[in-house]
Amino acid sequence: MRPMLIAALCLLPVMAVAENPMCAPTGEIVALAVEARKSGEEAPAAITAITAEMTGDMALYAPAVQPLVDWVYSLDEAQLAEDVAGSYVTQCEAQ
Repeated sequence: MRPMLIAALCLLPVMAVAENPMCAPTGEIVALAVEARKSGEEAPAAITAITAEMTGDMALYAPAVQPLVDWVYSLDEAQLAEDVAGSYVTQCEAQ
């Protein structure tokens, strides 16, 4: 019984990392920022538009919009051809 309890307690941090609840919603913000940039929208307009879409549960992530948009707009244009949002979520979940 005791070894099973120790094993379960050791796995808790791993399980928590795999299901970080903020990674998917902030990944959606990154995806919206990438699309806004690809369409030629300026960063301030993207921040305003994306923040306006933050309703319901997503409203909790509104403070993350500006730094994530700023980050996306700081990337080289060539990087936008890659799956920026997918890479972001992967890295977020790895932390």
